[in-house]
Amino acid sequence: MKRLNPEELYELRECTDGQYRSDAPQVKLEEKDNWMTSFVTGLAPLCYRTEKKAQYLIWANCCKKAYHDKVFLTPLESMHDIGFLYLPYSHAMYQLTGDNGHRDDLLKAADELLKRFDIRGQYLDAWGRMDDDNRTGRAIIDSMMNIQLLFRAWKITGHTMYRDVAKAHMDTTIQYFVREDGSVCHSFEFDRRTGHVIREDNTCGYQNGSYWSRGASWMIYGLAMASGYLNDSYYHELAVRLLDAYLEQLSEGFVPVWDFRLPRELPAMKNRFTYGAEWDEADSANRRCNLDTSAAAIVCCAMLELDRIEGSDRYRDMVKATLEELCDNYFNEDPLVPGMLSHSNGRQHYCTFGDYFFVQALQCFLYHTETCW
Repeated sequence: MKRLNPEELYELRECTDGQYRSDAPQVKLEEKDNWMTSFVTGLAPLCYRTEKKAQYLIWANCCKKAYHDKVFLTPLESMHDIGFLYLPYSHAMYQLTGDNGHRDDLLKAADELLKRFDIRGQYLDAWGRMDDDNRTGRAIIDSMMNIQLLFRAWKITGHTMYRDVAKAHMDTTIQYFVREDGSVCHSFEFDRRTGHVIREDNTCGYQNGSYWSRGASWMIYGLAMASGYLNDSYYHELAVRLLDAYLEQLSEGFVPVWDFRLPRELPAMKNRFTYGAEWDEADSANRRCNLDTSAAAIVCCAMLELDRIEGSDRYRDMVKATLEELCDNYFNEDPLVPGMLSHSNGRQHYCTFGDYFFVQALQCFLYHTETCW
């Protein structure tokens, strides 16, 4: 296995040709907008859980300095997605090696996420440098996955501040993001002076009022894990209710459309992406290209987590059917294509996070492996 130079760490972007990257400029780990690197580096410790081959950990460990430097040398160059970086990598490596250096990096990352907490609005500020008083206050649903970093720091240190901030953000998300029908929105803008909500402002999904399927998957899985950390049936039951609402939206099979509320007149709406001159947004047959296999993989992880907490097999058959559909219809066995699941995020492409949660779901389903979350 090629030894990765930490200086080569970059965000592997999605694209349309089966490659993880197109000609987009490299984004180094320490840069603020990076959120996907650990879905690549984190695959190594993930694979070690079942393969038990030392080269996975040896390869991954060469990235340790880059992760350390990001939070200790450039802590302001980060955002709410720092959980997506330090759980799949630093926490996974700490779990598997017992190296306290990885633990210390994880806890420093949790401290940086803690600093994003807006006291007035009771939410984690998603974007922008925290030394910028002119930034706009914003909370997004993806943070339901990142608060697991705070729960994990609470379990490691015993400091209840991590737990309390994670729970406060979660309660704010439930208050504003969850609709009566069980659908969820993506983002809200807040007034940082008062903490009051200004407006719904979705940047993923079709428009305000949308029902973005991957956003629903983040919310369901995040709630399921939080209910386990807190041993609280309220969050567990809410996760089940939102899962039921999500499953009711599935029309054919178990892979959801990118946005459940695409307009009737535009059932195959582009996802801010050009498919080509032949693409017809009004042709319902093209809806099959608007699927999101990454959402399906994440929901599989959520269902397995709910079963684990319940000590049941309530969702096992549904997970099995979903994974079989992903393997039969969307998994690419071509070794020259650096991607596993096609048709991610409403596009006909592969993505790092879709592949990561696909592997995790397979492992948990087949071997009941521990996860980094």
